[in-house]
Amino acid sequence: MPLLARLALLIALLVPSSLLASDAEKPVERDYTFVRAAAAPVGQTAEEARQKSIGCVSCHSDTDAYSMHKSEAVVLGCTDCHGGNASIFKPANSKEGDRAYTAALSKSHVLPRFPKAWNWPSSANPKQSYTLLNKESREFVRFNNPSDYRVVRESCGACHMNVIEATDRSIMSTGAMLWGGASYNNGIAPFKNYIFGEAYTDKSEPAKILSPGAPPGTVTKDQEARGALAALYPLPTWQVIPPADIFRVFERGGRTIGTQFPEVGLPNSTGQLQRLEEPGRPDIRQSNRGPGTGLRVAIPVLNIHKTRLNDPFTWFMGTNDQPGDYRHSGCSSCHVPYANSREAPQSLTYAQYGRDGQTITVDPTISSKMEGQKRGGQDDGHGDAHGHGKKKASHDEEHGDTHGKGHAPDPRKESGHPLQHAFTRSIPTAQCMNCHMHQPNIFLNSFLGYTMWDYESDAPLMWPEKQKYPTAAEAFKVLKRNPEAAAVRGKWSDVEFVRRVFDDINPKAKDTQFADYHGHGWNFRAIFKRDREGNLLDAEGKIVSNDDPEKFRKKGEGLFPPIGTNPGKSVHLMDIHAEKGMQCVDCHFSQDSHGNGLIYGEVANAIEIGCKDCHGTSKAYPTLLTSGPAAPPGGNNLSLIRNPDGQRRFEWKEEENGSRYLIQRSVLDPKLEWRMSLVKDSVDPENPRFNLKAARSKLMGKSGADTGKFVFGAGIPEEELAHKETEMACFTCHLSWTTSCGGCHLPIEANWKTTSHHYDGEETRNFATYNPQVARDDMFQLGRHQTTKGNMIAPIRSTSALILSSTNVNRERIYVQQPPISAVGFSSQAFAPHFPHTVRTTETKKCSDCHVSAENDNNAIMAQLLLQGTNFVNFVGMYAWTGLEGGIEAVRVTENDEPQAVFGSYLHKYAYPDFYKGHVERNKRELINWTRGKAFDKRLSGETGMKEIIRNEVKGTSDAVRCLQMRGEYLYVAEGRGGFRAYDIASVANKGVSERILTGPFSPLGHDTQVKSTNATCMALATNQPINPAKNTPEMRSMNQEQPFHPIYNYAFVTDSVEGLILVDVDTLADGEPRNNFLKRSLTWNENNVLKGARHITLGGHYAYIAADAGLV
Repeated sequence: MPLLARLALLIALLVPSSLLASDAEKPVERDYTFVRAAAAPVGQTAEEARQKSIGCVSCHSDTDAYSMHKSEAVVLGCTDCHGGNASIFKPANSKEGDRAYTAALSKSHVLPRFPKAWNWPSSANPKQSYTLLNKESREFVRFNNPSDYRVVRESCGACHMNVIEATDRSIMSTGAMLWGGASYNNGIAPFKNYIFGEAYTDKSEPAKILSPGAPPGTVTKDQEARGALAALYPLPTWQVIPPADIFRVFERGGRTIGTQFPEVGLPNSTGQLQRLEEPGRPDIRQSNRGPGTGLRVAIPVLNIHKTRLNDPFTWFMGTNDQPGDYRHSGCSSCHVPYANSREAPQSLTYAQYGRDGQTITVDPTISSKMEGQKRGGQDDGHGDAHGHGKKKASHDEEHGDTHGKGHAPDPRKESGHPLQHAFTRSIPTAQCMNCHMHQPNIFLNSFLGYTMWDYESDAPLMWPEKQKYPTAAEAFKVLKRNPEAAAVRGKWSDVEFVRRVFDDINPKAKDTQFADYHGHGWNFRAIFKRDREGNLLDAEGKIVSNDDPEKFRKKGEGLFPPIGTNPGKSVHLMDIHAEKGMQCVDCHFSQDSHGNGLIYGEVANAIEIGCKDCHGTSKAYPTLLTSGPAAPPGGNNLSLIRNPDGQRRFEWKEEENGSRYLIQRSVLDPKLEWRMSLVKDSVDPENPRFNLKAARSKLMGKSGADTGKFVFGAGIPEEELAHKETEMACFTCHLSWTTSCGGCHLPIEANWKTTSHHYDGEETRNFATYNPQVARDDMFQLGRHQTTKGNMIAPIRSTSALILSSTNVNRERIYVQQPPISAVGFSSQAFAPHFPHTVRTTETKKCSDCHVSAENDNNAIMAQLLLQGTNFVNFVGMYAWTGLEGGIEAVRVTENDEPQAVFGSYLHKYAYPDFYKGHVERNKRELINWTRGKAFDKRLSGETGMKEIIRNEVKGTSDAVRCLQMRGEYLYVAEGRGGFRAYDIASVANKGVSERILTGPFSPLGHDTQVKSTNATCMALATNQPINPAKNTPEMRSMNQEQPFHPIYNYAFVTDSVEGLILVDVDTLADGEPRNNFLKRSLTWNENNVLKGARHITLGGHYAYIAADAGLV
């Protein structure tokens, strides 16, 4: 090979693939000498400010607030904030699009390095921009948004430096709770006091964040006790982190796997028989080197980097592509509202401005712009933020049209603009819901009475009548906007359908109502008051018929009822504060939004407000001093807060009889104020606002549990109260419902190439969609709150329930629906205390929700309340495992694609009508082996034909299978005379593997998971969740305030009709080391032959219940 050719090949190998992408926009070199601005001054004369705006206003002849501040006391010129050249004027008689106009614009404005990505010269926010801000010049970032964190010190630091420094460390900027929780619960990092968070330097480099201690990076003992952290570190890239998962593909091996590495020195030999894959037995190990190489890496970290979980944080812009996702970055994330929802509880005074990110500015250069309008020869719309430089696809091509070819949105004003060029403290809840509307961001759309749609409610209206067979390109375009894979098949693959769900679907809906905002592109269903049988109830608790045409809207109420109206006869269970018109900022004031300057890893620790601060207690009126973990010593005084109109936020007033009452005024609407509900008044029989139920619950004595005579009242001593305010959170009883996520499925696709949403935005292979599996609203569970909250009793919920799958480059499913293991060895399906923000006055919890009822008819409710498990949420998975007379069978029962509907189910009927028809009509609902789909579609491609072999897997056993249980990638079986065995089922769904259920991957000399016994009749594990007790060390427990495992979790319990009870230590199968997979007996017990004829076993707590000849033992 010629030397030049060799050199070219070497360069090609060494240059990152992301730099070789032919369609990537190359940065334009710019000279910013004449448009670079100094830091904005703390003060100046009006004339000095005018000179810094004089050329700007020749085009921007009117604006909403010249300095972005409504107060005229703030004297700033345009270039003080934005930079640019104010000496350039609009050419006489020119208009936008003229060559002279464009030339003047180019000289006066700061120009981007990536003009196509920003769709220059449009000023609308680009769609799906993510890390574009990190790649741009600081000069253009400041010009585009002076409040972006990278440049805000120069733009705003003269007056707001303390707030800027606090916001840098705010959990809304760092995202520390998701990154830390995901790392700990999925076994990646051993720290429950989290260490990862997102931040950047002014040069957009990943930054370590230090607390403002002395020295920096330290906290005091008191601050640490309140949850403050010393530092946060950038999240390492996924390619170098060893896997925490114990999936078989991450074990050592990889002898014949295609190399992931450039060959240096002596290349590996090829063509040798021992390096060729055996047919039907592909090498699925993910690296032929050590952990943290090849694809032997931490996949959940890949998900954090590349999958849209709660991205983007406030370091980046919103995605600006659908209602609920419009916002900018930095301080503007909150303080510059965008139109995101038309519902009054979400937007109040802003509701009138729509949900499409359209402006009401008076600036003539923006106010008249229409969606799709071309400017100066640039592309339509507001740009492709990835800068590929291609002409924008049509609406149908980009979003997947469900209404027929050629459908296009009605002409409307351009999206991607703030309402006004003005900062405000009057921030609507809809702005907060850009982020806080789903599981990784504490799921606070429950405040508005919504949760994630379950794909089934009103399914006929949301799924197309004909099954969709999308191409990979069509799917990719949808998933760039909406990370849930089910969207590819649904009508909401079309953003126009998403926009009009509230208008077009709600009037026809029979099961639910949908929200007007659609963050992430999702649909959110309303939660209604129901009885335990599922009947809709009205405000008085009477059943509302499902056929009642006024169940969701009474005649004349319209689509958007005013504040204070709970529409329809049914009761929409939004928080009572939202129903009355309160927005998030009416409870969470400046410090809760900006932070107090310390670093926190958990939201609960970062909050200063508490219920009693505004509502008081049964013994005292509110002090209006904040009392949460983040409050300063003595608290912040709420009575000193003034609203934007100058009125006091809180004010005590007097009745005619001299009694005092407290009012609060709305931050958004000066005409709206509320009389506060005071707990002390509600329990006082002499007070007109006395509430007997409230008094009974708050002042109940606990002695009745012993005597049977329950007494309540003001005379009960504090220590005798059953529900002490220091031991039970107010919202334990005052919630009406709570969210509970039973699982999120993130299937990795190796053949998808996408960019990271953080740091460098590098384009690499592997991408996972984000698919909520179970989002329930009818579960109620109690536990202990965290240490900073005094470990009081509080509602808890399933909050981290990751399930992982992976399809490799050969389209082989190398692991399917596998949960990881937490850092301390527990299940990754984590529960956490949670304030649901679903406070109601009538629809609260009653006694029998937490205590055994007088009728003794709520035992299952009690079991669920105390997390004892009722199978209320159960996960079948792709296969149902059954025992045969001479074998085991994995019966395929669900779809692999999202949504993973059970064959023949209601969801299957609407999401996959063709497959449903084949299962019901062709197969008569039998779960048989069959081939469906077509090898070639109309274009002679197999891309959309979806040909798939539905196959049940059978493996012979030594005897009849009596009991079996799956845990992780092993199936534990009691097989009579064959004893007890653990089968390797890791490749059960892998099309490249011939024998998909194995007794072992190699001979018994290297792997033996059989324990012989006379007649194994049954077996049981303490949990079917993957766990690893060996990780539960004293050091881990001490550092993370964790509990030890009970020894029962180390063993499989096997009954033998002759030998009795056999304990088998199965921990070795959870350590990720394949060379020690040998099982043996740890104990055999059959005292006095009491277990003769043992035939079945069930574990309950640390007891084993065994059916034997002697009965139940």
